[in-house]
Amino acid sequence: MKISVSKTKSMTISKDSLRCKLAIDGTIIEQVMSFNYLGVEVTSDRDSNREVRAQASKGAAISGYLRDVIWSNRYMLLDNKIRIYKTCVRPILTYAAESRSDTSKTKQLLRTTEMKTLRQICGYTLRDKKRSTDIREECNIQDIVRWTRDRRRYWRDHVNRMGDNRLAKITMTSKPSGKRPVGRPPKRWRECWTSTSQEQ
Repeated sequence: MKISVSKTKSMTISKDSLRCKLAIDGTIIEQVMSFNYLGVEVTSDRDSNREVRAQASKGAAISGYLRDVIWSNRYMLLDNKIRIYKTCVRPILTYAAESRSDTSKTKQLLRTTEMKTLRQICGYTLRDKKRSTDIREECNIQDIVRWTRDRRRYWRDHVNRMGDNRLAKITMTSKPSGKRPVGRPPKRWRECWTSTSQEQ
């Protein structure tokens, strides 16, 4: 196997910044604190807020490109606009959400970005004082947080059907060793579809 030293980066996953010195043939590998992998920003401190914020910015940008062409088009049916939203915008907002643990901040970012797009599709503004639930019913679309939770449960069932030697199955069923750091523990992935508090 050949490795390109100039293109290879290293990163440690830790709450605190750690220095990991790696070298290949005497050349030190550059260590980074974050990198973009398949559209997802992976950080060393596992900051999901930064990841979701970046996806929300991309989704809002795509929605802005479609505003004058699609959302404001009076000759296009509402159902067709919603289908375009589900095809072009929502996948960007929820990419890799099946394996991510949501927090109250990430859920707020997703809902805010989605409702901004749905209001443009329906022709409403915040001055109209139209409730978000009424707009979703008019568009016949599920809340993006609940939709993401359903996708997370679907991924759980998919992993459960895998063999015990598969990496995804081992990752889901195994428990990490060692002591947890001091402070409030981060939200676990399993809690995002099993806890009743996640229904909101």
